[in-house]
Amino acid sequence: MIKRTVLSINYSNKDHALITQLLTKSNPDVILKTISSSELESLDEALSKTNLILLMFSAVTEENKTLLRQVKRQFTHLPIIVTTQHDTQISDVLDSSIDDGNIIDARPLRPASLVVKSINRELSSQHNKYLYHQINSLYKNEKYRFDAFLKHTEDGVALIHDGKYLSTNNAYKRLFKIPSDTLMADSPVLEFSSSATWPTEATLSTKKLNTSLESLPDETIFSALIQTRENDSFVTTLYKTHCFVDDQLCTQILIHNPDAWSNIDKGFTDLRTFDHETGLYNKRFTLEIIQKELSKNESHGSLAIILIDDFRNVRDQHELDYIDDVIRTIAAIINKTSNEKDILARYSDAAFTLFSTTLSRSEFLLNCQMILTDVSNTLFGNDKQYRKLSLSTGVSFISNRVTTAEQLVSQADKACDKANSMGGNQIHVFDSVTTPLTVIIDEEKNTHLIQSAIEHNRFHALYQPIVDLSEKDTENYAVLLRIVDEKNVHIPPDNFILTAEKTGLISYLDEWVIKNSIKQIKEAMRQGVKRKFFITLSNVTYRNEVFIENLVKEIKQANIDASLLVFQINFTDVKSDPTVLKNFVNVIKKECHCQIAFDQIGFSQITDSTLKEYSVDYVKIDGTFSQNLLNNDASQSTIQNILAVTQRNNVKTIAKSVENANTLALLWNIGVDAVQGYFLQKPSASMHFDFDLDH
Repeated sequence: MIKRTVLSINYSNKDHALITQLLTKSNPDVILKTISSSELESLDEALSKTNLILLMFSAVTEENKTLLRQVKRQFTHLPIIVTTQHDTQISDVLDSSIDDGNIIDARPLRPASLVVKSINRELSSQHNKYLYHQINSLYKNEKYRFDAFLKHTEDGVALIHDGKYLSTNNAYKRLFKIPSDTLMADSPVLEFSSSATWPTEATLSTKKLNTSLESLPDETIFSALIQTRENDSFVTTLYKTHCFVDDQLCTQILIHNPDAWSNIDKGFTDLRTFDHETGLYNKRFTLEIIQKELSKNESHGSLAIILIDDFRNVRDQHELDYIDDVIRTIAAIINKTSNEKDILARYSDAAFTLFSTTLSRSEFLLNCQMILTDVSNTLFGNDKQYRKLSLSTGVSFISNRVTTAEQLVSQADKACDKANSMGGNQIHVFDSVTTPLTVIIDEEKNTHLIQSAIEHNRFHALYQPIVDLSEKDTENYAVLLRIVDEKNVHIPPDNFILTAEKTGLISYLDEWVIKNSIKQIKEAMRQGVKRKFFITLSNVTYRNEVFIENLVKEIKQANIDASLLVFQINFTDVKSDPTVLKNFVNVIKKECHCQIAFDQIGFSQITDSTLKEYSVDYVKIDGTFSQNLLNNDASQSTIQNILAVTQRNNVKTIAKSVENANTLALLWNIGVDAVQGYFLQKPSASMHFDFDLDH
């Protein structure tokens, strides 16, 4: 039996010990805790797993009323057993509670054995409810699973009673060439002859029917030649069995689609691709369908990860039935709002994915906003308690920079995390950074913001240290750009990078960062310090030949060690813009001797030939792999595979998004050369990080 926790409130040590002694003898699966009334609010989180409240009333009626209100407020749904020191106080218990729905018993403390019986009776009732929930959930899960199978399988299924159809799935219609809009319920069975008690129309006898249902063997798989309504025929396997539907004995027919497994587009009957609780597809299927789309010559699509905000708190406060209903209701809302060809899947305990190849980007975002609004306007629960919920949604789009399903999912996941961290109930879109939907809609305003910053030089650089244990004489910093508005407030990149790239203004931003970094290198040289700067460069910028000419000229005039400038290039540019990228790399390597880093590594394979072809000095592993390193063997394997390539080519590897000591230690252990992340330091306007970790 599952351990149950009983919380006694306002009990003396002596009375608590008495109940504990008797309860332990009668029920070893009970944990009895005790607190005073003054500790109620301070121990809120620690008491979240309580199953039953044992409340001792004092001799003062007004104190009891206050205490009962406080307990009811804190333990909204928990049953309460009230005990008193004297029989005469029982009436006070009932009088003190206007709504005594939570109070399941009120009795004097002595004899204590009766109090213990009352406790065990309630805990036994809770256990039985739990078992009922398990059985009921199992039934619901199997029903959702079966309904999902019927909906998505290419095998035909029909329920027949007395010569009429009760129901069929769409695959059954397709197999027999029945128009998809035909209403099958209560229509005569034309596909098989059958004895029927109702008067049949004369026209039915002229139809070319298959063999009679009665002649087919029960519960046996057998081969048969099947004829369609268009007089085509095909050989397949059938299975017939009997079942009861609404107390009526029915015939159930399963007809295998012979083409289902010869055509991958039709072969989605594998139940391993379904979520058992909701009947939706699961994460595995989402990855498969995205990867299939990416394998096309001209792939396109939009992905949303939809997270239920504050789900852990919801789960802690409510019973399992309530949580199941919430999940299914939200799934139904998403399904209802979405295009019927979109793929909705259960991504995790509290998250869904929605993938579309039919909607444009703007239509998809509008659809996501409608889902957000519909959920926000829905009351979840029942007559006892309603509550409102909200969603955080992260969106990513297939582009020439996306090469794997994992990469697209990771981008949407990052955008979803950002939406959630900003308070939830909003949509963020990933495009090299995560951009709030409101920013995308208000593009004209953002363009003005960037132009104003360029005109008034309202840019600000932040620096995040990159620690390389083998390069102790050089301070390495990643450069991050911020715009400062009229009120001298930093505008995060989420709010302007996407617009800057779309409008071409990103080139002005990149040029400012480069000039500022050259200035910082010269200043550090005067101080006798060697500082290296890692600068992200957009392909919009480096495809401009005038920019490249000016860059070479500026570096030579500055008379600096150009190897202290490292240009970070998104690795997907190798696939989308190889010719332009090679030209840029060749010029800055030969003319200036700057260095090159490939960024966002890990989603697609990096090869020896690629590293040599582009003269790569560093690779920066995408932060997703560092963040998942401690609990995901696949992330560790990915990093090790990258290291195997980089080490034999003398290319240094940098792990980003290092957020704790355990991850840092494991990365050093694996053999990563350098690390960057909040655990070392957040981006800062100053460069005073102590790179001497030994010190």
